[in-house]
Amino acid sequence: MYTNVSVNISDKQKEQLKKALAAGDHLYLHLSHADRVGNVIGVTQSQLSRLKRAHETGKGVIIKLSKTQVARKMKIEGGFLSLLAGLASRAIPLIAKTVLPALGVGGVV
Repeated sequence: MYTNVSVNISDKQKEQLKKALAAGDHLYLHLSHADRVGNVIGVTQSQLSRLKRAHETGKGVIIKLSKTQVARKMKIEGGFLSLLAGLASRAIPLIAKTVLPALGVGGVV
């Protein structure tokens, strides 16, 4: 059973997560004390206890996400990769219609 928690995942860690998902592998997340808000991940009870203990002591923690947790991250509603894909699908037509013509690069899509 997983509990959803909010943590800040850096761009580098997001890339590592993509690679881990593609390879079907686990991933180690290095989280500092300040990394307590942002993206949602599913953690086990023992990982949640470690996160709480690290937060209370003002220390960072390393959490190992299993293959299942990495794959589950992609399925959580509001997962950051699906969010990025949704934003890109809305932004690309807007850029193609407004920004590129203004720069003299390309035309209307």
